Amino acid sequence: MPESFFIGAATNAVGTLMVDYLVKPIERRVRYLFGFHKIVQELHEQQNNLNREQTRIQEDIKEAKLNIQTQVIEKYVEDWLTDATNALNNVQNLEARIEENKRCFRWCPNWSWRYQLSKSMDEEILAIIKLVNNSKFERIGHCAELPGLEFFTSKGLVASKSSTTAFNKIMKALKDAEINKIGVWGMGGVGKTTLVKEVGNKVKGFGQPIMVVVSKIPDIGEIQNKIADGIHLKFEKTTKDERAKELWCRLKEGKFIIILDDLWNEWNDDEDFRKIGIPLVENGKGCKIILTTRRWTVCKSMECQVTIQIDVLDDDEAWALFKMNANLDENVSRNIIEEAEKIVKECNGLPVAIVTLGRSLKGTKTQKGWELARKKLEGSRLIEIGNIEEEEKNAYMCIKMSY
Repeated sequence: MPESFFIGAATNAVGTLMVDYLVKPIERRVRYLFGFHKIVQELHEQQNNLNREQTRIQEDIKEAKLNIQTQVIEKYVEDWLTDATNALNNVQNLEARIEENKRCFRWCPNWSWRYQLSKSMDEEILAIIKLVNNSKFERIGHCAELPGLEFFTSKGLVASKSSTTAFNKIMKALKDAEINKIGVWGMGGVGKTTLVKEVGNKVKGFGQPIMVVVSKIPDIGEIQNKIADGIHLKFEKTTKDERAKELWCRLKEGKFIIILDDLWNEWNDDEDFRKIGIPLVENGKGCKIILTTRRWTVCKSMECQVTIQIDVLDDDEAWALFKMNANLDENVSRNIIEEAEKIVKECNGLPVAIVTLGRSLKGTKTQKGWELARKKLEGSRLIEIGNIEEEEKNAYMCIKMSY
């Protein structure tokens, strides 16, 4: 019984091989000789199919570039168009050979020539069928990548424990599908903007991050314009409501991060987002919001699912940052170091004050110069300026003094 099974299996295998290697080639050869006119007809049908697909894709490209002027066409689409053009040129060459065959051998076909011509047409038909089947692209192109958000203090900044922790928390929150609003708060000059720019440079899985400076009095029209610029959208409408609809339709089709920087006052949350045209993430599409503010209450009223505070630098971090920007090394005298340490203390751990003042004092060689700067700073006051937290006042004076 086992022997019969194996003999039968072997016989079937041999039979299949004989069909593949003997019968089918013979069928093709007979078709090349006696199915010439049918092959010509099939070639023209596939030529028409390819022409339709080529025209459709070219129209899709025009529409994409009309909507987004900086659209970059995908390489696989360009390669397909090149292959399609080459295939259609090949068909034209074959048509010329067909006409020549008709003229020369009208009453008495040249069987050898007809065979070779049929074979060439059959090969081209298969190539065209493959092209048509591969013409259903998921997308035609993508927006040209803009330069990353500038991390403007990267050369003169040291990562603090607070900023590093905040960075990691933001990156983790962006990966959470349930989180669509992240609040980053801390006093002015603590490095909120710098941090979220760095997040924008490093995050993956989203389109180019869009950053909008909101400030005290939000301008809906200006915010809409900045977001539209970020996604290369050219508004067709003029009113804010109509533009909000255009933004909403575009943003809900992708995955975006919108950074609302320097938010001073609470928004009417979802209503204000709708007025602008910002759809929050839903089913993996839409926008995730990162907002920066000086006030924790803003994060609370905006219903941020994650709220992150950025603290000032500790003493060691502040001193390291100042030394870097003031270019102080081991060759500096102890008297100058003592004056510099007192100046750093006046900055209250705020990076923007430390960096600005350190750079302004770089190159000061004498103890008298450092002492003069320190006394000027200690004697300064910002009492006349309202709406500034008490601990921020000295830091603002550091910046003012640097000029």
